[in-house]
Amino acid sequence: MTPIEWGYTMASSGRRALNLPLMSFDTAEEVAKLKAGRQWQRESRAAITLVKNDAMRIVLVALHARAILKEHHAEGPIAVSILERAVRFKASGEERILKRGAMLALEGGVAHEVEALEECAFEVTVVKAAKPS
Repeated sequence: MTPIEWGYTMASSGRRALNLPLMSFDTAEEVAKLKAGRQWQRESRAAITLVKNDAMRIVLVALHARAILKEHHAEGPIAVSILERAVRFKASGEERILKRGAMLALEGGVAHEVEALEECAFEVTVVKAAKPS
């Protein structure tokens, strides 16, 4: 069993576990907390890691309207689920408009950019590569 990893929430100064054997979240409540925090007030975006373990990382992201996450990449494959409103997602010379309820999958290492078409929130799951045994 891996040790419990602890993280800080962006919306408060509290600490919480990031890798318990069973975890559940009310995403609407988590987005509301994120938008009530100082990071949201000061920056064009706010984010919080909900889960982080040897297999994956789940991050909740909120963006102000027209905010852009400039081109970047994740080491492993990702899944993006739109929770509020809409984003423009660009990767591999293609562009997708993703609205609430949409999901997108992207191979690991692929450069991509995300633009908020309006104030929005989404969840990103990053799958980590298996460690050789």
